[in-house]
Amino acid sequence: MAEKPILQVLDKVQDDFFNHLLDYTTDGCVLLDRDKKIVFWNKAAEDLTGFTREEMLGKSCQSETPLYTDYSGQNICASSCLCDKALKEKRPQVLDVFIQHKAGYRLPARLKALPVMNSEGQATGIVELFTSSSPAITIPLRVPELEKMQLLDLDTGIPNRLYMEMYLKNKIAEYQKYNLPFGLIYADIDNYNKIQERFGRFNGAKLIRMIARTLQKNIRYLDMVARWDNEEFIICLLNIDENRLDIVANKLRLLVAESYITVETGLLNATISMGASLVQRFDTVESLVKRAEQLMLHSKWLGRNRVSLTFTQKET
Repeated sequence: MAEKPILQVLDKVQDDFFNHLLDYTTDGCVLLDRDKKIVFWNKAAEDLTGFTREEMLGKSCQSETPLYTDYSGQNICASSCLCDKALKEKRPQVLDVFIQHKAGYRLPARLKALPVMNSEGQATGIVELFTSSSPAITIPLRVPELEKMQLLDLDTGIPNRLYMEMYLKNKIAEYQKYNLPFGLIYADIDNYNKIQERFGRFNGAKLIRMIARTLQKNIRYLDMVARWDNEEFIICLLNIDENRLDIVANKLRLLVAESYITVETGLLNATISMGASLVQRFDTVESLVKRAEQLMLHSKWLGRNRVSLTFTQKET
């Protein structure tokens, strides 16, 4: 039997059938008209971005704060618009991007732009599909269990110092027995006390939560981030060499610098200074963390908002 066009088979369904259908998909789905204004925004798009349908309908994809950026915060829609490319080439386009969530943090995602063609071969709009590429699992225990064992930082929802100390002790033992390498990043928010004095404790806590979520959303599922102290975080990256450790640390640094929260006077962001080190043969938890912390302080001394893997300043 010959295959019939979908719309011909479904010509008796109600007008809002496809709206309901797309609201049940797990991918964010956005429909833009020929002028690249948003005319449809499904529930998954709301969940993934934090922006409601009412906030987005009628807006241009290039207006106001960018929704899609690269890792350095550059607006994808302004520099290399995927929609323009899809319309020009009349075929689907795919790009890895970061979604600028309404809460301020950055979420890695895969974006697809598909041109909508009429029967005459003319583009009448664009469909954007995006799905989070953030790891689905970031910690091996369920949140209630972590809370019960007092291993969860309640303000940020990520593991706390006690959890990280236990985790690092196990990873060091594995390294010494099986030679499984890993790296440690010690991150500290720059000028946090001044930020808190100027914008208040509430916004200071909000900023910490945003940074914690940005770090957590942009590491692999097998890696770990924990809140070490008030404005300090530790990230443990498994199976990594020094070059890759440098790359990942700088990517996280840039993502934090380009994320923000909304305060009464506008947008507030912060930078972080980092020290990064690979585990060494005779390391303990204390010696590894101390070395990474000293490297972080070296980054502060060099001017903040940078990563140090050694105490020798690199040429830039």
